[in-house]
Amino acid sequence: MISKLLRALRHALKPETTLPNLDSTALNEAIATLLIEAARVDNNTTEADIAEAKKSLKLLANIDSEQADELLRTVSLPKNRPTSYLPLTRTINQNLDYDQKCVLIGAMWAIAHSDSHIDPHEDHIIRKISDLIYVSHRDFIDQKIKSQG
Repeated sequence: MISKLLRALRHALKPETTLPNLDSTALNEAIATLLIEAARVDNNTTEADIAEAKKSLKLLANIDSEQADELLRTVSLPKNRPTSYLPLTRTINQNLDYDQKCVLIGAMWAIAHSDSHIDPHEDHIIRKISDLIYVSHRDFIDQKIKSQG
């Protein structure tokens, strides 16, 4: 009940003019990078992981298959791996609302579940990103359960 109240207050108190939105390219790159991180963190990136990342990226970034393929390929390059998640999560926090953040966490869980095994590294990164983008523990768990289906 308290979390529902806090969520309602957060939405009610959210100023109409927040920090200026970055261009959609930066947001799409941040989303793609977090999805790829969820796929690669267990050191066993599978076709199913990439397919799930592509499906989620198309939905979250509202882009077509070719754009999703190119973006995933670009962010997968070793030189583009993040050294910190803070710039990525800052971009996410500035541009996505709470429900969209929950969808992103659900997408990361779907990638983790794609091989029918949750590696501790996958759980850790999703938990970390969830904390950095201010998704409640309850919604973190709800997204985990929903993605198992």
